[in-house]
Amino acid sequence: MVVIYRLFQKLLNILINIIFIVQIALMIIVFLTATYWFLELLGFTSFDFVAPIADAVVNFMHLFYNQEVAVGGVYFDGSLLLFDLIAICLVVIMTKLKVSLLVFDERLRNKIVVCETQIENRFNEKLSQDLMKSVSKCNNIGILVQFSAKNMMVDDFWGGDASAGVKEKEDEAFKVFYGALKNIPECQFAKTGNKMVIICKDFSKIDSILKYIDITINRIRVSMGKRKWRLFSYIAVDVFDDKTPFKEVYPILERLLGLQIRDEVICLGNFCMRYDIEPESAYEPMLKGTYVLGERTEVWTLIKKN
Repeated sequence: MVVIYRLFQKLLNILINIIFIVQIALMIIVFLTATYWFLELLGFTSFDFVAPIADAVVNFMHLFYNQEVAVGGVYFDGSLLLFDLIAICLVVIMTKLKVSLLVFDERLRNKIVVCETQIENRFNEKLSQDLMKSVSKCNNIGILVQFSAKNMMVDDFWGGDASAGVKEKEDEAFKVFYGALKNIPECQFAKTGNKMVIICKDFSKIDSILKYIDITINRIRVSMGKRKWRLFSYIAVDVFDDKTPFKEVYPILERLLGLQIRDEVICLGNFCMRYDIEPESAYEPMLKGTYVLGERTEVWTLIKKN
């Protein structure tokens, strides 16, 4: 329909331009012939160069009208004057016609805008549906957890070795953490260096997994706090489909952990889109900021709902 409207609009614009050109041409002819006719009555010859045009107009008018007009006992051919009057009337009529055509052209423009908006909305809706279908296929969860321990008895005033015992406390935290989470159904665990990977192939369990991780870390934190140790956690989560191997997801999780955002669960926008289509959710994604992770990327944090 937009193509038809645009075709009509082009034809309309051509017609408006033709009317405008005809108006200009008629006004020039009227000015020249009227001035010539008037000066000829007065006996001036300064406009004689218009004589060929005036003669052509007179010959044309004689096809329809051929009478002389008497003014003060003097007879003269009124064809030229009649032509000028008719031409002025035509210019006025064409002006009104042009206004009407411009109004119609504006209506066509509005219809084109409406049609293009509808087409764009349908396209965006289809694009959104395709995106949701693609996102909904990302049913696998990848979580990367890292711990950092700090001896609260060591500071600049009391002195001491800040690195002493840190590795042992972090390993202890991982041991307790794994012992608490290893029985979660459909989850796989792997220790890589000072990080632990958790993989689950059922996205619907994301809330329960994150809640259990939070509860477990808080228990470890309280236990270590009684021994004057503080535990920091760094958690990154992402989603992927069955066609994507986890080895492609792991570098993304590592880059997220590299931001060193303490005691928060952070993720990217693709996780938020997948999380938004869940019927119920225990967390609220909040924009943390824009960071450079190979390229500028928005990073989100999951805030537990009250």
